[in-house]
Amino acid sequence: MTVDNGTEQTLLWLTGTPRLAGHDGFLPTKAYVLFAALLLAPGQTLSRPAAASLLWEGVEHKRALGNLRQLLSRLQSFTDGSSFVMSSGGHLMAGPKILKSDLATFLQSVDTEVSNARLEAMMSVHGELLDGHETGDEQFYLWLLSARKRVKDLFFSALGPVFDDLTRLGHKKTPAIGALAERALSLDEDREQTYRDIMAAYARIGDHASFQQTFDRLRAVLESDGLSPDKTTVALHRRLTSYDIAELDKDVALHETRPSQPRIAFMLPTDTEMRPAGPLIRSLVEDVAYGLTRYRTFKVLSPHSSFAAERDNLESFSDKLRFDYFVTTLVFEDRHASIALVKSHSREIIWSLDLSLGETDLRTAFRILSRQVSTALANALEKHQLDVTAGSPTAYLHLLTGQNYLRGECHLPALRRARAEFRKATELEPSMAVARARTAQTLQLEWLILGGDDPNLLHRAHAEAEAAMQIDPASGIGHWVSAMVALYRRDFDLSAERFLEAEALTPHSADLLLQHADALAHFGQTDEAWERFQQAIDINPLAPDLYWWAGASIAYKRDDYQTAIDLCDQMKQDEPALRVLTVSHALIGNIDTASAYANRLKEIHPGMTARQLSLLSPDRDPQVTEKLHYAYRLAGMA
Repeated sequence: MTVDNGTEQTLLWLTGTPRLAGHDGFLPTKAYVLFAALLLAPGQTLSRPAAASLLWEGVEHKRALGNLRQLLSRLQSFTDGSSFVMSSGGHLMAGPKILKSDLATFLQSVDTEVSNARLEAMMSVHGELLDGHETGDEQFYLWLLSARKRVKDLFFSALGPVFDDLTRLGHKKTPAIGALAERALSLDEDREQTYRDIMAAYARIGDHASFQQTFDRLRAVLESDGLSPDKTTVALHRRLTSYDIAELDKDVALHETRPSQPRIAFMLPTDTEMRPAGPLIRSLVEDVAYGLTRYRTFKVLSPHSSFAAERDNLESFSDKLRFDYFVTTLVFEDRHASIALVKSHSREIIWSLDLSLGETDLRTAFRILSRQVSTALANALEKHQLDVTAGSPTAYLHLLTGQNYLRGECHLPALRRARAEFRKATELEPSMAVARARTAQTLQLEWLILGGDDPNLLHRAHAEAEAAMQIDPASGIGHWVSAMVALYRRDFDLSAERFLEAEALTPHSADLLLQHADALAHFGQTDEAWERFQQAIDINPLAPDLYWWAGASIAYKRDDYQTAIDLCDQMKQDEPALRVLTVSHALIGNIDTASAYANRLKEIHPGMTARQLSLLSPDRDPQVTEKLHYAYRLAGMA
């Protein structure tokens, strides 16, 4: 959504400088006061005497009522079929035009559970109520102070929850946070709690620069009055800064220790007297080089550049081309050739192969030969890289221990123990991509089990998954964990893309098939989801709880509620699947059982409403979310 409040539908502004849209005539100042008073009055209704007394405090009663009649008559000239004010007997009511004001939008939606509507309500406030109308008699001035306080109280009581909604999914930077922050600070620049809310929001999405800028802005505002931030703000800044720096240091350490992709240069093929080989041999080498470009674990320099290197002067070309390995091709007179892979720094021969270049059908044979050579060369290179970067045996042991926890019951203690082991593995071996990916998996699952109420968990999961892919782009696990995180961040297109990449890299992983099945169900492809779930169970028939939980969720989305319940029964601990059990029993008609599960949900997630629980499921089709909301309400959720 956009951060604008939709000015095409707003006809009247009562916050900030009052104005009427699309009209050149002068609207009386007291008209704006009347509009605001009607909207803020109980039932949006005022008696005529009360309105007249507010607008003309120091005027005799009859004259004040006469002035009110004149004002209402004048307002008729500004109407085009609809009224600002409606009258019934001795009472005035807010008319259709007033209900299209920024203040009406704010009052109507600021308490709603619908996140977008509440954000739009907040963004409709452009400043103080009736800014510039401070002059007047005492009664009016007191009313204005009270009205402004009411608007501010409503605004700031909703500010924290709206920031929570904006950052709940750990999204990357969004302009809505900055726009809402500016709205809040323009309304009251001295309110310190506002700065704390903004700082916390930026910290949750990992925007460290904006977080620090907000704190610096607060200090500047306070210093102008000879003040300093209070202890609560300083403590929050210290806590969030220490966390951010710790995370940043880990990322920097990862970047510095992560092995970069090696670069391979193919030297110009020569004969035994170092003369350039014939064009056919050169074409073979170029074809081998091209065949290596499909591998993601290393980069191949263009032969056009590397063929220019002089074999006896590799140092000068090495600085320019920056290659880690080079490939030489030596052609003998008896139509034999020798290809060697050499480490550029030590000149160590890593791998070599002798080829027989027969006379018959040489051109056809070359294409087959080039594929064989490129595959053998790639295998040798990757094996050498693995040998060079082989990690600590202790780190590997921690990885296995953590994965063992994940194979058990899917509950918070197991997830946290697993993550602790993965952290130990990455501390010992920062370039261990699998440990980073598994860390991301535990963070995403913890976020889900806790009701999606801590966006920082999802943000950290995203960072760990991205790190895993950077370390090892050819490993499927980083891609599929990244795909799951993208799904819960509602980035459906990226999630689908990452799952396809992961499946291409790791086509027979049961864990990947399961997660892809779960994602397809959220995309609305329930038949394909069920098929992949069955494939995952076929590969892993003695599956842990996570499999049955995902399968139950897929069955629910296929409207097969009894199967969903049956799959949950296979779990050792049903706590992660309480949401599936609640809605499945509710929609199958087992209301008492559904209510019992709903009560357990309330204990685990106190204060969460049916709407909030339904929004936790990242479904592309909004109707699926509405169906979840209906089922939770059937089960007795508020």
